[in-house]
Amino acid sequence: MTARLSETYRADDLVEIMFEVDGVAQWLAGQVVGAQPPGLWVRLAEGSQWFVTNTRRIRPARAASSTAG
Repeated sequence: MTARLSETYRADDLVEIMFEVDGVAQWLAGQVVGAQPPGLWVRLAEGSQWFVTNTRRIRPARAASSTAG
């Protein structure tokens, strides 16, 4: 069974969340603000906040040295 988002990520964790634009996945950098079952609130770099409930749409932030792919 997959771990709950609140068990995987904590407040202040750096993450990326996925949006689809014209059928193309785009991962945007953000920071976990807090948990609210069944999901998490994430603040993006530009300031907007999003509620994420799907484990396929959130991942740990990539290291600055990694490449997209």
